[in-house]
Amino acid sequence: MDISKVVVLGICTAVMAILCTSAAFFMTIIPGVPIGFCPAVPVMVAFGIWFGGIGVASAYIGCAIGGLLKGFPLNYTLVVVAGDIFMAGIPYLAFKLLKSDPLLNGWKDWLVFITFGVLINGIIASLWGAGTMTYFRLWPGTSFMVLWAQYLIITFLMAGAISPFVLRYLTPYARKSNAYKLRAA
Repeated sequence: MDISKVVVLGICTAVMAILCTSAAFFMTIIPGVPIGFCPAVPVMVAFGIWFGGIGVASAYIGCAIGGLLKGFPLNYTLVVVAGDIFMAGIPYLAFKLLKSDPLLNGWKDWLVFITFGVLINGIIASLWGAGTMTYFRLWPGTSFMVLWAQYLIITFLMAGAISPFVLRYLTPYARKSNAYKLRAA
């Protein structure tokens, strides 16, 4: 692996770990069931789109480090953060295959972002997260559907409301980096 890819992976992983460790907070939409409202979500979407496989790997590794630093069990952490592969990977593949612009300049770019960056990856990641929480009994007595509904709402809010700003205003800076050029390699 090229040294510049290793550096980008390290920086992106550190950013994800910091966001997953210190910036997440809990909120309750459904009484008695707090769910993490994590600002790492819009960043992992952007990292996937900007840096490809490196961004996807940094989402998994960084959030795994964050989960372990927060005290979650290793087996739970390694399974639950697999959902972050979807959060970063689905938009990456869609933007690459459909040749969309991360600046979201045209209607096609917005359609790809909303379809793959919010809806599809949000549904898959929330199913994964709620399924993992149910399997590991993180909230005993809470049904899968209750967890999924809350997880889905929060994922849609984070990806749909914040990611467009991250993409729109930080893509010009990302494009100037060598890391952006490495995404296809």
